[in-house]
Parts: sequence; structure tokens; C-alpha cells
Amino acid sequence: MNTRDKHILPILAATAFAFVPFIPRLRVWITVWCFLLWGYAFLSAENKVPKPGRLLHGILIFLGIIAASAGAGGVLGGEFFVGLLSVMAGLKPLEISSHRDRMIAVFIAYFIVITALFQSESLSITMYMFVSVFVTTSVLIRINHPAGRLGTNLRLSAVIMFQAIPLMMILFFLFPRIQGSLWGFAKAGKGRSGFSDTLSPGGISEIIRSDEIAFRAEFEEAVPKRNLLYWRGIVFEYFDGKSWSQGRKTAARKGLITGRDIAEYSITLEPHERNWLFALDIPVSPPSLAIMLNDCTLVSHREVKQKIRYRLKSYTTYNTSADMTWRERMLQMPAGGNPQSRAYARKWAEAADTPQKIVDSALLFFRENSFFYSLRPPLLREDTIDDFLFRTRKGYCEHYASAFVFLMRAAKVPARVVGGYLGGEMNPYGNYLTIRQADAHVWAEVWLDESGWLRVDPTAAVAPGRIEHGIEDVISPDELPAFLLIGRFGPVAEYWKKFRLGWDALSIQWDIWFAGYSSEQQKSLLSRIGITGESWKWFAEVILLTLGLTAGIAFLFAFRMFKKSAPKRDAVQEAYQIFCKKLARVGLPKRPEQGPADYAETVIAARQDLKSQIIEITDCYILLRYGHGGDAPKRLKYLVRKFTPNTAESARKKRRIGESYDNIS
Repeated sequence: MNTRDKHILPILAATAFAFVPFIPRLRVWITVWCFLLWGYAFLSAENKVPKPGRLLHGILIFLGIIAASAGAGGVLGGEFFVGLLSVMAGLKPLEISSHRDRMIAVFIAYFIVITALFQSESLSITMYMFVSVFVTTSVLIRINHPAGRLGTNLRLSAVIMFQAIPLMMILFFLFPRIQGSLWGFAKAGKGRSGFSDTLSPGGISEIIRSDEIAFRAEFEEAVPKRNLLYWRGIVFEYFDGKSWSQGRKTAARKGLITGRDIAEYSITLEPHERNWLFALDIPVSPPSLAIMLNDCTLVSHREVKQKIRYRLKSYTTYNTSADMTWRERMLQMPAGGNPQSRAYARKWAEAADTPQKIVDSALLFFRENSFFYSLRPPLLREDTIDDFLFRTRKGYCEHYASAFVFLMRAAKVPARVVGGYLGGEMNPYGNYLTIRQADAHVWAEVWLDESGWLRVDPTAAVAPGRIEHGIEDVISPDELPAFLLIGRFGPVAEYWKKFRLGWDALSIQWDIWFAGYSSEQQKSLLSRIGITGESWKWFAEVILLTLGLTAGIAFLFAFRMFKKSAPKRDAVQEAYQIFCKKLARVGLPKRPEQGPADYAETVIAARQDLKSQIIEITDCYILLRYGHGGDAPKRLKYLVRKFTPNTAESARKKRRIGESYDNIS
């Protein structure tokens, strides 16, 4: 390139701006690839480095495709196509040499923006999309009108986007939707729940280091007390000496649970790519999108790959003693191992006459033997339960729940481990609870004949503050996750907390009313205007309505564009014409061939008494007509309005005026 390409920098800026939302999801090498190639393209356009030849460009394309395929594991899925798009976006600026190439590069930036919405449809990404479209449109205008000013390009871009809003709203609300996301297509979500099918020591302590939102809960009435906010998710039944796993599950029988103190609420669950749902302990019945299992957990019919919302009722006081068919399975234990724990459990069983007393003995053991609540427990040896109970005595909730259930089973008391969340943060701006990964918790359940499954949380015996307030009250400062350390910054932390809660409340409304706009809601909306049914006729009516409204908007824009606009008033010329008319009424008309200066000389020669006023008005008019007059238009109007020639004097000198005109002519 022999001349500097002044368009390359705006094109690169628009492409990079559209590319930003992909960075957290892309492999590091793709991000480095793009920015290195964009930098080289800029230097090449500035004639500082040679432009790559066709052979080298072809080799880069081939290597990029191979690398994108290898990075996605050879699977032609979403990760591969996003990676390939990013690789091509990095290469395209290197081959820009004509106006056509510039236009293609800009359209690639638009395509990148659209693709970002298939990755996420959150409020923040959607807002960023609008800004990115605004930037890209400004670049498109600049490429096609290089002489225009930057401010003019930005204003025109804003006007174009504003004019597109009506059409966007029509298509959003009326165009037939495929069941799925905001844009009508289901997308693979990124799993964010740390729970898995197995539970091992240290697993939950890793989950709580994340500040990601697990779900939100909005109650119809008062929120239950914190010590009742146990969010049930997974039940672990089988223990192999190291870790716990789920057992064989069947659908729950009707009449399994009786209870009182019903809480009604809605849950908005973030995607976690698993089937389990979370509910306040214990749900009365499942929502339509799930079934309830015999361990009182909820399982969705499909993996939760996108945000879902469901309504539930739960008992906060309950009795499950009607279920007598499978509790014996909750006595399963490995054939050997942990002899010291087994001995303690047998001793408690021999001394107790009821299962409740065995439970009390185990909880007393935790209270009186200097156990510590910690996110950094020491590594456990072969007999993990014995090592924890009698050597390290330092662990997180999964250590205590696992050891407690093992002790109960060794004492012939049916027990199981339950995984879920505890508590939540109330959002005052949205009046709902936010439950984060940091609220992940594990507790135990034991079987008592008179009440059925009874929740027992051994963590409460060691760190009651964990139940009442959260982990920040029971963990030493050096173990706290980074996101909890912000509380040390006083007023800054308070303002940040308010902003975070306010943004989250706004985001959840976006999710409910816009991102959650489903095909069912669309049908409900259309039924209000008389479009009902499920057949092809319904589809045709919707399409016709959409096309009709779109055509109406197009007609309005066309009418506005092609109608002749009324000529603008020239205030300066109007004022000067009034001045000329006033002089004409006293016998001093302006000839067509006369300019303002010549006319002024003619009038002054005839009327010396008006000289100062005529000079002032004429100078002001000339300044406005041929220079920059500032606030002079107002001044000119004022002078003309005040100007009133003396008609009596005019009559007396009529003959002399005529002679003056004849001599000048």
C-alpha cells in the first residue's frame, strides 16, 4: 500500500469493540492471535511494515482453522464456530485494499455483535450490544462519507438506531418465536453450579469461593427465618470410604409428606447443565417442568442449560414418617475402615435407648472436642473419617456432614447427606433473596420413627454463626474469598453493595420481562387482540400483522423523507425588507439593482436626519449577510422596529428627493 489507509483504525476499533464480550469465553491464544494480527494490519496500513502476501495469508487461514478445530476438540459445535469466527475476524483486516473490503470488514463486526447474543442475553451484554452497533454504524457512515465530522457521524448513527426501535419492537413481540431464549433459539449455557454427582472432602469449600449467583427466590409473603432457609438440591446415599454418591431414585409417592407452615415462592435458576432443581426444604409438589423423587428432591425433565423460572410451595415444618419402604438402604457402609469411629458409634448406641439420644451424643462430641470450621483443612489419610474426627478436627461443612452420617449409620441409625444452599442475601430493591455459590452447604438427615427424616446440621454444633449469619462470621480473615474482603473498605464497600444489588434487581426484571419472553407469553399477548389458535391460520395472521405494521412504519419514513419541507424563514432578510418598506412608504424605494450599501448612500443623500440610523441598520445587515454577526439578528430586529422615518419631513422635501434620484441615476 503506497498511501495511508485512514479507514483502517476505525474498522479495527469497531471490530475489537464487538469482540470484547467473547474474551472471557475464548481460549487465550485466540485473543492473542486477534490483537497481534490487528496490530500488524494497522502498522501495514501506516506503511510501517510490509503487507503479507497471498501465500502467507493462505497459510495463516489454514493454521487458524486447524487451531480452532483442535481447540474445540474436533467437535463442530458452538465453541468451534465462535473460535473460527474470531480467527477470521483477526485475519480480515490484513486483506483490506478497497472500499468493498472495508464494507465486508464492517459487516463482519455486525455479525460478531449478533453472535455475542447467542452466548449471553443478559442485560449487560444487551446494553453493550447496542453500544457496539452504535460504534460500528458510525464507522460505516465514516467509510461512506469520509469528509464528514466525527460528531456528525455519531449523531447520524444515533438517529438511525432510534429510527430502528419501532421495527425492532414489532419483530420482538410479534414475529413467531421458537421456544427458547430472548432471540428465539436455545443456546448451551455455561455450567456454574459447583455441585456434581459425587461429594468428596474439600468439594464444597471450593464452590463457596465463587461469587456467582446460583438462583434467586421471591416469596409471596414474609421470608422464613434464616435457620429455615435450607435449599434442598441433591441427596447422597452411598459411601465408599472416600466420597458420597447418589443412589437409585424413584418418583415420590403421593401422601409421602405431611406438614404445615407453607411458604409460596418463585425461583429463577441460573443454568448449571444438570437436571436437579433447588427448593426450600421440603417442597410440597413439583413444578410442571420437573418430577419429585422419593428423597424429596426435584429433577427437571431436561438439563438446565438456560435460565428458568418456576413456582413452588414448601413445608417448613413437616413429617415424612409415611415413607417406610426404603430407609434400610440408608445404613449402607463400606465393609471395613475407620475402626475408631465405628467403636465410638457402637458405644453411643449401647448407652442410648432412642435414636435421638445417639444424635445428641454425636453433636455433643463435636461441641466438646475443639473442632474448627475452615476452608483450608489438612489432607486426610486413608481412613478419612477417623483422621478427621480424631486428628485434624478441622474442616468445612462436607467434613462434618459426612462424618456425622457415617457415625449414625455405624450406630444403626439410618442417615443420609443432603447438598444444597443455606441462607441468601435479601435484595431490598427487588424484594427477593439472592443465593450465591458462596452459600453452598451440606447437612445431614436422620430417620426417626415418629417424624421420619429429620434435618440435623452438625455444622451448627461447631460454628453456629455459619447458620445465623454466613461464612464471613466464622472464617478467619486470611481464609475469606477475595469477594468478601471488600467489606473491609467501609463506605466504598457499602456503595458497591448498593450498586450491585440495584443492578441485580434491574437485571432480574430484564430476565423476566424480556429475556424470558416465551412463545406462550407471545400467544397470550396475541390472544388479546383476537389472534388465537394453533394451526397455520394463526401463523399466517401473525405474519400478516407483522408485515402490515412494518409496511406502515416504512410508509411513514418514506413520506417523511420525500415530502417537500417548507422553506425556512430568513429572519435577517425579513427584517431588512421591513426596513426597505418603511423607507418606500416615505418615498425612498429601493431599486432592484441596488445593493444595501448603494441604497443606504441614496437614502442618506436625501435624508440626512436619518443618517445614523440607516448606517447602523445597513452595517448590521451586511455583517449578518456576509460575515458572522453573533447576536446581531436580535439587534437588527430591534433597530428596524425602532426605525420610524418622519413622513411630514418627507412630504416637504419630496421635490428635492426626486431631483437627487435623477442626478444619481
